[in-house]
Amino acid sequence: MKRIILCILAFGMLAAVACKKTEGDPKPAVAVGTYVWEKEGFGGDFTITLREDGTYEYYEGFLSSYIGTGTWTVEDGALILTEQGGYDAVFRFTAQDGALIYRADGSDKFIYTDVQDGDRFLPQNGQ
Repeated sequence: MKRIILCILAFGMLAAVACKKTEGDPKPAVAVGTYVWEKEGFGGDFTITLREDGTYEYYEGFLSSYIGTGTWTVEDGALILTEQGGYDAVFRFTAQDGALIYRADGSDKFIYTDVQDGDRFLPQNGQ
């Protein structure tokens, strides 16, 4: 069941976003949209886009021809990205103040960039 939930984003803005949530599910909602790594990606911005349908896509930068895709879920308060395709991987994040915080413990490494534990992905254009 999908619900429209009002989420307070990093810049204090209110936005209506669709989030996956079931009745009685205590898991926090994660806002759909695009997030940009706080550091420079492989020749440009490293972005992760979470879609309403539970899929995601990431680009590690303009010089990378690799596009990561898969599904995302929220489990025990953590955002889990499960890549499906040529490169099977799992990436874990927590949400804090509207940003996604990378958790290296239990996560695979990205192909072209060295994302470190605690690195942040910020909402693109203040979503």
